[in-house]
Amino acid sequence: MAETMSQIKCSELKDGYNLLVNSAGDYVFIRDENLDRLGKNMLTDHELSWLEYAGFLNSNSEDFFKNSLEFKSDLRNLAPRTLSYILIIPTLRCNLSCSYCQVSRANENAQGYDWTDEIIDQFMAYVSAYASDDVKIEFQGGEPTLRMDIVEEIVIRTKNLKPNATFVICTNLSNLSQALLKLIRRKDFFISSSLDGPPEVHKSHRTLNNKVTSNFFGNLDLILEEFGTEKISLLPTIVDYKRINETIDFFYEKKLPEIFLRPVNYQGFARKKFLDVAQDADNWSQTYEQAIQYIAEKNLASSHQLIETNLSIHLNRIFRQRSHSYVDFRNPNFLAQDYIVVDFDGKIYPTDESRMLSRIGLIDLSIGDLETGIDNEKCSILNSKSSNHDDPICNLCSYQSFCGVDTIDNISRYGTVDIPTNETYFCKTHLNTFDFIFSKLSSRDNAFLKLASLCLTGKYAYSSIFGGHHFD
Repeated sequence: MAETMSQIKCSELKDGYNLLVNSAGDYVFIRDENLDRLGKNMLTDHELSWLEYAGFLNSNSEDFFKNSLEFKSDLRNLAPRTLSYILIIPTLRCNLSCSYCQVSRANENAQGYDWTDEIIDQFMAYVSAYASDDVKIEFQGGEPTLRMDIVEEIVIRTKNLKPNATFVICTNLSNLSQALLKLIRRKDFFISSSLDGPPEVHKSHRTLNNKVTSNFFGNLDLILEEFGTEKISLLPTIVDYKRINETIDFFYEKKLPEIFLRPVNYQGFARKKFLDVAQDADNWSQTYEQAIQYIAEKNLASSHQLIETNLSIHLNRIFRQRSHSYVDFRNPNFLAQDYIVVDFDGKIYPTDESRMLSRIGLIDLSIGDLETGIDNEKCSILNSKSSNHDDPICNLCSYQSFCGVDTIDNISRYGTVDIPTNETYFCKTHLNTFDFIFSKLSSRDNAFLKLASLCLTGKYAYSSIFGGHHFD
């Protein structure tokens, strides 16, 4: 058989079914007794034909099923190669003091933390030489609105070079200047901001006082009223897990279309202030699963439905072979190919997390600078662990086809990439998430399948197709 039992991976679920997954990411649910019969070669011809049509058994190396399996496997392993996303730090200065700041910001009045004219010119030359025609540029910080002059110049000069370019600015919304509002009115310019929940929750770790908090929510309401929800992405950071439902409720109250539930990241100031929270994979997984169930049930009862981004990312990895856009969760995950970060001093990093590690002095993960270009030798070293196909532990896992690689997170947490994968925070959290998802898909939970449909298609409707095939 082209697809032998050694190539088919199996994991036990909680509802009496087992999950079978082939090398292309096709999957079926099979009961214990039928799995036992399969292992003993006791299936009927009809049952064997069913498994063949499902993509699991095939003895002819030249027929449609074999070719289809190889094609889908290749699609899952295509790595983007064109530079299409550039995150830039025109200033590291910030006017807030978030307790879990991931980048170790500089004070608002600090000197030497902004792009110079020379760096701007070098950046534009780099965009001209290497960026795709539809490149997206994200302004990060610090707080990039402190240097709106640089933001405006980059937008104008980039559009002259790349007319199809788009832009997003990550801002704390403390200052809605006329210059910023003018940019927001452009069709190619969007906003990203942090929203941890209702005012008291948001204030506790971000704005820290009533005046700044009131200013933030006033500016947020202005954006939503004038431009609508399609113009802004709002991302919470969850620190107090017991209050996660308050955050979710507030997103419903604001009728926001999407929420990305994320624990505090093990970066920057958070490494010391939230060490236990940032490293507790099991506690986060339990909290996250409860939150997804809460959203699924609330969607049923509400006139407004909410997508959860992390769930959407995982579902897309399961159901779409070419889902490679989320840079922290894909395989292979070659660094510095389609995505780079340019810091305030012109240094280039493969990810924003690697910039953060360099900022706190843990390790220098810069891979070059705008003036001299990228150090390909250093990139090659970082990319030596870019695929889970090279990992003996991943090769035994049913979720390998859907999962990804995050070398930088392992370096951040453990100071090395040579750690057994199943001991990492990355593996534990994603393994728990996949276990949860496939248990829900197998049981064809009504509320969950409607949420899955919303995440995958934008349509809130029950569809048994997302529940997969059951071998009964």
